[in-house]
Amino acid sequence: MEKKLIIRFLREKRRGAYSLLVEAYVPLIFSLSKAMALTIIQEDLERESGIPVSLNYFSLARAIQKYKKKHPKAFATSPQPKREFKDASELKDGQLEPIVINDPSNKSTTG
Repeated sequence: MEKKLIIRFLREKRRGAYSLLVEAYVPLIFSLSKAMALTIIQEDLERESGIPVSLNYFSLARAIQKYKKKHPKAFATSPQPKREFKDASELKDGQLEPIVINDPSNKSTTG
């Protein structure tokens, strides 16, 4: 949708303006955090219209949640691989012997 129409709807405080905003900026919103997406969207809309645009964080967050609820498969995250943490004694190709550091200040010199 045209960004100028979205700006007009936001200024008129119409219902569904934030839903339109989320649909217009879907890739940006879901690749960043909500707060970062909010500032980037504000800057983009201000650049487009030349008029300062104020967005409400909680309205945007609610519209994002509604969008996620309507489109659950579109942004389903892949399962993260299970991480296994092991001690040094459990590692197979770990350090076999303790490291010996040669400290020249401890050596006594005769001469």
